[in-house]
Amino acid sequence: MSDAKSAFDAARHCDAMAPTLGLTITADQRPAVLQFLAIAETMAATVFLAPLDEAVFEPAGVFRAGSSGGGGHA
Repeated sequence: MSDAKSAFDAARHCDAMAPTLGLTITADQRPAVLQFLAIAETMAATVFLAPLDEAVFEPAGVFRAGSSGGGGHA
C-alpha cells in the first residue's frame, strides 16, 4: 500500500455508494451528483484540517425513543 493519498474519484464513489444506499441516479442527474460529491469532498478535507483540542471534547447526549427523560408530552 502506498503512503500517497489517492485522489477522490467522485464517479467511482457514486457508482459504489448509490446501490448501497438504494439510489437510482439517472444519466441526467449524474453530472450534478458528481459535482456535489466533489464539493462535499473539498468541504470535508477543509474540516479535517481544523486543529482539534481533545481536552475539550465532550460526548453528545444520547436520544432513546420512548424513554421518560422528563421532557415528554402529556
